[in-house]
Amino acid sequence: MRILITGSNGTLGSDLVDLLASQYEIAGLGLSDNRHAFLQYYKADIANSSAVLKAVQSFKPAIIIHTAAYIDVDGCELNPNQAYLINTKGTQHIAEASNQTGAIIFFISSDYIFDGRKKEPYLETDSPNPMGVYGQSKLNAEEWLKTNSKSAWIIRSSWLFGKSGRNFFRLILQRMIEKKELKVVNDQLGAPTYTRDLAQGLKTLIERGKRVKGCEIFHLANSGTTTWYEAAQKLVAKTGEKIEIKPITSTELNRPARRPANSVLNMQKIETAYGIKLRNWEAAFNDFWNDVLSREWLEAKNALQKQN
Repeated sequence: MRILITGSNGTLGSDLVDLLASQYEIAGLGLSDNRHAFLQYYKADIANSSAVLKAVQSFKPAIIIHTAAYIDVDGCELNPNQAYLINTKGTQHIAEASNQTGAIIFFISSDYIFDGRKKEPYLETDSPNPMGVYGQSKLNAEEWLKTNSKSAWIIRSSWLFGKSGRNFFRLILQRMIEKKELKVVNDQLGAPTYTRDLAQGLKTLIERGKRVKGCEIFHLANSGTTTWYEAAQKLVAKTGEKIEIKPITSTELNRPARRPANSVLNMQKIETAYGIKLRNWEAAFNDFWNDVLSREWLEAKNALQKQN
């Protein structure tokens, strides 16, 4: 089976490449140069419909996993035209190409389509109400798929972190190295999701799921909940450093885009339908620390000592 992964250089895309390449015929698609030496790759801008269609027609995938996105939440708020071009129109172009070639599309959406006012975890059937441009651009893509796609799976996830690219935990480590005061918001509740686990969940869904007519929506993230402040505490404890973290409110942070206070997703639907349940986020984070971050932390400290 042929699988095309958009955003194959990204955090989730890279883990999907690593996981799927040994079992399936994989190709990547992205705007930057290919970072996987062994991977068949199409350099294309998803905002360019003709370039997307050309790549999809050339590779002829049975499945397209669409991870490519403009994920800088504040950047989207400051550059709404770019956000809608990439996240909404780009998804439309991928879906149109999949419609023409008969491919099934798996679209990675976001917890930020919700406003965070609900006290319980969000169900797939809850009404979306994005608080900012990023969430709205993702929701617009969802709505287009629900109306126009011949066969699409919408997978909403949350608070992604992984071995490739930027993420919250790397940001905290960088601030620790720079001896900056740690101020972390403590009024946003969610579930950090390890992209290695999310990739495995997507693989299982591909293998167990049947071709849908129209659109199906599922929530998929690591289980458990935390705040960014509590997650930062877990990380600092791993380093063994005696560093104080100051909890602050989202308002104090004064970012361009508002974030939902609660973006926890209810994942009972995918567990019931396909037996897919990701482990607790803390167990996933422990592996991320042991396999990736501990080495990066040690290297950063050694480099700082040499400078001094």
